[in-house]
Amino acid sequence: MSSDLIKENHHLLQTCILYEVLQKTPIFDSYRSFCDTVGPDAMSYPDFLFWYLRFCRGELDFDYDRSVDPEPKTLMDMPVKLMPKIAKNLDPVERALLRSMNHAIKTVADSFPPAFEKIKIVVSDTSLDWNLNNQSFSCFKKGSGCTLYKRNCSTVEESEECYIKKSLEYLTPLLRVPNLQVNHLSLYFFDETPNFDDRLLVPLNAKSVFIWGRTTKKVVQFLSAMNPGYLESISLKFIFQREREHYRMIYETDQFKQAKNMKLKSPWESFNVEDLVNFSHLEKFKCYLTSENTFQDVPRIRDTISTFKKLESCEMVYFGLRDNPPITAFVDALGAEIPIGPLKEGEQLSITYRYQIPESNSCLEFKIKQNSEHTCRVNIVKLR
Repeated sequence: MSSDLIKENHHLLQTCILYEVLQKTPIFDSYRSFCDTVGPDAMSYPDFLFWYLRFCRGELDFDYDRSVDPEPKTLMDMPVKLMPKIAKNLDPVERALLRSMNHAIKTVADSFPPAFEKIKIVVSDTSLDWNLNNQSFSCFKKGSGCTLYKRNCSTVEESEECYIKKSLEYLTPLLRVPNLQVNHLSLYFFDETPNFDDRLLVPLNAKSVFIWGRTTKKVVQFLSAMNPGYLESISLKFIFQREREHYRMIYETDQFKQAKNMKLKSPWESFNVEDLVNFSHLEKFKCYLTSENTFQDVPRIRDTISTFKKLESCEMVYFGLRDNPPITAFVDALGAEIPIGPLKEGEQLSITYRYQIPESNSCLEFKIKQNSEHTCRVNIVKLR
């Protein structure tokens, strides 16, 4: 029997619904099967739900007159006091979707500032991936269009739109929610994507941020979108640019000036002793540091860090251009003693040294370990 014939006969449509009920098929799967059989325009979901539930109750009158029923309730008929309770129990992604329904519901949704534990966005020239807490999405370039995948969802969405434009249909409304908060935000930009950059640069309340970019300009561009004062921890990674003027771009941002913690994660971002003064306001920092004269620079490192009032700890991977091994030269320049005697098999040379800060009850505890053939790792803790 053709689907067109079934559509024209109300009793045949009801028979299809009754069949699904007798098969004990869940209602959403039943409606999908129904639409596959007779077409998605044969009956709306509310009408399908009405007859499905009647048949489940054993009420099999195909000629039941629905005009005698009260008018069906809509979402806007819900008591106002119930809306905040519903919105409160939604996750941030669901609440963001709720904002698009109407002004009244948008106001209710916005009364609960969305808070994420983590947001991760990865952009390349062929795909865009984003994670919102435990929810994952991926959009891949496919010809002139794209394919969108949602983890834990069996459906795949095909689109003729550019993969960036399609992804931003989901991301932009979420990131523009007022008072959005996230504990940790990660941004990876493996390729230049100007169309994406323009739409993602919105102020964000992030406690900590990690940004990976190919250029300092790209990294600073997105770092500057974070709300200074709210942002506490910054972790940056970029490549191919080692000139000091690029570092000054970072130092001049309000985000860096008001941060508490800083981490630069690649040996390509290696600083020298003069750069350390820019970290004087930080509580903790990690970086790579290069020296051409260990004997002169190590005392300067010690003396500079000893003036940092807020410092709790720092970690440096130290590279002495003329030292081999660097740990020996570093320890000698610090005035510490190197233990005498052979190391046990598999044991690495490690030295602990304490420096009393002049005119202070505090001291700096240095723990120096061999890191590689050409570097040593220096951990410094201020003991009060």
